Amino acid sequence: MELGTFISIGAVVIALITLILNRVDKAKQNTKENHQELIEYQLKELKDDYKDIANDIKEIKKMLSNSKDTFRDIVQKEIEEHVRQYHIKEK
Repeated sequence: MELGTFISIGAVVIALITLILNRVDKAKQNTKENHQELIEYQLKELKDDYKDIANDIKEIKKMLSNSKDTFRDIVQKEIEEHVRQYHIKEK
C-alpha cells in the first residue's frame, strides 16, 4: 500500500508540474501575441503620422516657394519705382 500511495502522489505532483508549466508557456505566448498586436498598431499610427508630416512639409515648401516668388516680384517693382523716381535725373 505504501508503494502505491507514493506512486499516486508522484503522479499527482508530475501532473500538477506539467499543468503549471504549460500554463506559464501559454501565458508567455499570449503576452508575446498581445505585444505584437500593440507593436503593429503603433507602427501603423507612426506611418500615418509620417505621411501627415510629409504632406505638411510639402505644403510648407510650396507656400515658401510662392512667397519667395511674390517677395521677389515686390522687391523688383519697388526697385524699378525707386530707380524711376530718384535716378532718372542722373541719366
